[in-house]
Amino acid sequence: MVERKKAIGNFIILIGTLLINSLGASGQINNYSQKEVSDKFPTLITPNPGTFSIWGIIYMFLIVSIILMIIKSNDLQYKKIINAITLKFWIASLFNILWIISFSYLQLELSVLLIFGLLISLLSILKSIETFNTKKTLLLPITFGFYAGWIFVATIVNISATLVKLKWNRFYLSENFWASLTLIVAVILIYLITLKIKNAVFPLPIAWAFYGINNQLQSSNVLTNQYMILKYIALGGAVALIIIAIYQFYKNNYNLIPSVK
Repeated sequence: MVERKKAIGNFIILIGTLLINSLGASGQINNYSQKEVSDKFPTLITPNPGTFSIWGIIYMFLIVSIILMIIKSNDLQYKKIINAITLKFWIASLFNILWIISFSYLQLELSVLLIFGLLISLLSILKSIETFNTKKTLLLPITFGFYAGWIFVATIVNISATLVKLKWNRFYLSENFWASLTLIVAVILIYLITLKIKNAVFPLPIAWAFYGINNQLQSSNVLTNQYMILKYIALGGAVALIIIAIYQFYKNNYNLIPSVK
């Protein structure tokens, strides 16, 4: 009974979070949508707009996963997971809401701290899911793997946009150099994080973002010989991330996470 109440609470909080996200995306908060804020502080590693359609997939997985928690709240494994992740999910949702609001109000410095808190919360959820996971709960590592992976992307872009706002001089090195370095370091970090959380889904939405960066460079006016290397790094990074996902899948004995039974 307690687990069912927690699961229902998760659903209510999810709906509230989705509502705030919808308001933010449509520009109802401070008359700025996330895209408009992003366009105000452009970076070379912002994916093309179509890439962000992945949010629809993430929302769908979240809704279905939370509904399953309610339906299966009497199942022993679901009870363990509900108890393990509920508080973390509430904290993640709070960070998500505050991030949307701060970003919409152009408080990018604050938004970096908030989205970093969101990312850490989601990675903590993934570790909890790994501990209690069985085949009956296989949807959860997919859901939160996609969610955490995409928030990793948003964190990198958020930091880059904040540096643009602050008019960072990049130590007098080119924007192209720093964008290329950022993508390379990101791939290394993703590899290390994937080894830690053992979730083969986590790198996939990031690979999608790298492909979106490649497409943005391809379709925009910035694609000159100066940025060809960055384009190839983005495309190569996408391939590397898919390989990381496949490698982790192999290490997990052909499972999304190693504890599947």
